[in-house]
Amino acid sequence: MDSANGPPAAPTVPGMDDEIPPLLPPDQMPPIHSPQDMYRHWRALMGELGFSRRLLWFGFVADDGWMASHLHQVEDIPGTPDGLRLDHLMAICLESLRVVDECGTVAFLLSRPGPARMTESDRCWARELAAAAVRVGVRLQPIHLATDEALRVFAADDLIPLQRA
Repeated sequence: MDSANGPPAAPTVPGMDDEIPPLLPPDQMPPIHSPQDMYRHWRALMGELGFSRRLLWFGFVADDGWMASHLHQVEDIPGTPDGLRLDHLMAICLESLRVVDECGTVAFLLSRPGPARMTESDRCWARELAAAAVRVGVRLQPIHLATDEALRVFAADDLIPLQRA
């Protein structure tokens, strides 16, 4: 859609569309075996986009691709993450994985109100989540961002800090 007929279409990840997959009971959701599967899983869970505050969502994905039925939220997160608190969160995730599946992964999604454009705060959250996971030894699925306009994955270059001139 061009700007004369309304707002521009939200950016999508190559090979993925913005069609909302059906939200099925957890035991009927398709398994997650690829980044595209993870995207579709988050898209189904998020449904119609629109958020009133910042949240950090996370769930556990077993090695066979099945996501645990309970989805967790951290509410009202600040604009800048606290590395020590994220280390504690990752330590909890590591202990939970030992119960769910030691070979499993953790899936994170940051949601916030506002436009689809990724902000430096969004990138900082993704970088710090990834860094905390490395420090604690937690394997992650690709980290996602959901806004009022789009759901997208953080690409590798989104995790590189901006260089100030």
